[in-house]
This record gives sequence, C-alpha cells and structure tokens, in this order.
Amino acid sequence: MMYMLKYISVSLLCYLIGSIPWSTIVAKLFMRAPIDLAEEGTKNVGATNVWYLAGPIAGCIAAVGDAVKGGLAVLVAKLAGLPSFFWPLCGWMAVIGHTWSIFLNFRGGRGASATAGVFVVMMPWEAMATGLLIATALLTFGGCLLSSLALMWPFPILISFARETIDFKTACTVAFLVVWVLVVGWSRLRDDFDCFVKALGQHLVRRKLYRYTALVFPALVYPLFGYLVLRRVLLVSAGIAIVIEFLRHRSAKFNEGVKKLFAPVGRAEEAEHISSTTMFLCGCALASFFSDPFGVFALVMLILGDAWAALCGLKFGRTPLIRGKTLEGSLGCFVVCLLSCLVLSKLLVFPLSFLVMIAASFVTALVEVVTPRRLDNLTIGPLAALTLFILS
Repeated sequence: MMYMLKYISVSLLCYLIGSIPWSTIVAKLFMRAPIDLAEEGTKNVGATNVWYLAGPIAGCIAAVGDAVKGGLAVLVAKLAGLPSFFWPLCGWMAVIGHTWSIFLNFRGGRGASATAGVFVVMMPWEAMATGLLIATALLTFGGCLLSSLALMWPFPILISFARETIDFKTACTVAFLVVWVLVVGWSRLRDDFDCFVKALGQHLVRRKLYRYTALVFPALVYPLFGYLVLRRVLLVSAGIAIVIEFLRHRSAKFNEGVKKLFAPVGRAEEAEHISSTTMFLCGCALASFFSDPFGVFALVMLILGDAWAALCGLKFGRTPLIRGKTLEGSLGCFVVCLLSCLVLSKLLVFPLSFLVMIAASFVTALVEVVTPRRLDNLTIGPLAALTLFILS
C-alpha cells in the first residue's frame, strides 16, 4: 500500500511539474503584453509558437524550460527510489501536464521539448547524438520538428540498449512515451510530412539527403561488424565508384545512363568531371587507413561538417570569404564537427582532449574553405583523421 501511494504521489508531482506554463511565462515576459498562445500564431502552447511570436531567443528559452520539466520529472522519480523502467512514465506524466496543464484550463503544447528532457537525463550522450541529427534535419528541411523526431527516436533507445545504459523494460517505456507524443501531435506530424515532401522538391535538399545516407557506414557497419569490415566496405565502394567513372568517361551511352540515374541529386558539371560521390567515397576510404576509431570520427565530420557549411552559408551567410564560402558556413562546420567529436568520444569510450577536438574541427573547417569545389569531399576526411591521429 505504501509503495502504491509513493508511485501515485510521485506521478502527481511530475504532472504538476509538467503543468508549469513555462512557454506562456516566457512569451509574456518577452512580448510585455498579455498573450494567449493557444489563440495566436500556431495556436500551440509550446516553444515553437513562442519562437514564432516572440523571437528565436524567447523560443530557445521556452524550449529549455519545457525540456527541464521532463528531465526534472525523471530526477524526481530517481531520487524517490522508483525502478528505472518507471522513470519514463514519470516523464510521461510531465508531458501530460504540459499537454493538459491545470494552470491553463487543461490546455497546452504537444510535449516534444519535455520528451527531449527525459532523453537528456536518462541517456545524455545518445540524446546529444540524436539532437545533432535532428538539428541537421531541421537545417536541411527548414522545419519539420515532429517528422525529425519520428524518424530519429529509435536511434538513442537502440544505442542505449546496446550500450546497456537502459534495460529492455525501460526501453519499452521510453518508446511508449515517444509514441504518445507523436500520436498527440498527429495533426502537426501530417503538416510536417507535407513540409518534408515539399522540401524534397529542392535540389540541394535531395543532394544533402543523399549524402546523409553515408551515415550508414559509421552508424551501422562499424558498430555491427567492426573497423576492419568498415575499411573493406569503403575500399570496395570507392573501387566501384572509380570503375563507374572510368566506364562513363569511355562510353557516352553509359555516361548518359549514369546522368539519368543520378539526375535528382547530381550537378550538371559532374557529367564531364569526376563526380563528388566518387571523391567522397575515395576520401572516406583514405580516412579509414588511419587506426580505429579515427576514420569513424573523420567520416562523421566529413558528412555533417560539409553539409552544415553549405546549409549555414546558404541560410545565414553574410560575411563572404573565398570561392563563395562564408564565415557563417565555416562556423557551422566547426561547431558541428566539435560536437560530433565530443559525442563520439563518449559513445565510443575513446578519450580525446578538448584541445584535440578543437584543432581537428578547425582543420576540417579550414580545409572546407580553401579546397576547390568537389575536392573538399576528397580532402576533408583524410586530413581530419590525420589531425586526430597526430595530436592524440
């Protein structure tokens, strides 16, 4: 009986924590006027609507506050001595409080930020890795938060389960929490999906999405089969790409067929030159010759760093450098490479000093700027791996 009362009291406390209308408070502070988030903007009582109505700074503060509610609920459950499988359910109570707040006449947001807070407290490094992928998706598609969450949520759960950070029952309750958020936000999810489909009409988006498929090498091949198999797969892939290059430059008919096949993601000038895909695979293969796990670090830095440089430069670029590159794009490349190094060093249990991470990220950003177009796909990976190898 005492245990039952403990579970119920902790659950109610988590509901009250989740009910705190943090987004509403932040919106009122920044707009200096009475505001009802449920009636204005996107009509969602959450950080996204605060961003839309009160600006990016207010939106970020609201998102952090809402995430803290989910994380705090997990900490309360942990401090109360409840079993780990019940912690996500306490986070779920905070999400329910956020969605149907007692302080807002049982109205509220969808709970995405609160759910993120649960992940951060329960599996911090896995959550940070997923956050990088979601941020990359948001940068690529220009939104689609719930769609990104829907695609990415299995990743931290599977990685945490494989690393024995959580057990099977806990993995199931975390999955239940995410499914609940997606069901509650179904209408927004459909809108996000429409946004996703519309974004695919842009050549740059298709091209970057095509490049992201290369994450299968460090995220799937490496953990399942090891570094030696990863190296062999990359060498075979690069070899096939080189053979295709040879054939298409020897046969106009074959080249035309390759052009049609890769038309949705290729560039016009690549028809008469070595393609960026071949450059990329060769760069990855060269990086894999460095010892484990430097090649893995280099692959992730190449894939995400190159993408962030292009997308940040396109969306936020104001300060030109050389060859159409911008300072903002280079900063985006540096930041994502630094965060990638930090996350990978924790997930792979491979200690790297922060100064080494900074140096490798700086070299990656510098190489991306000074290398001519397309050649950066060949040079970034090996030079990033070389920097890590020398300084480690």
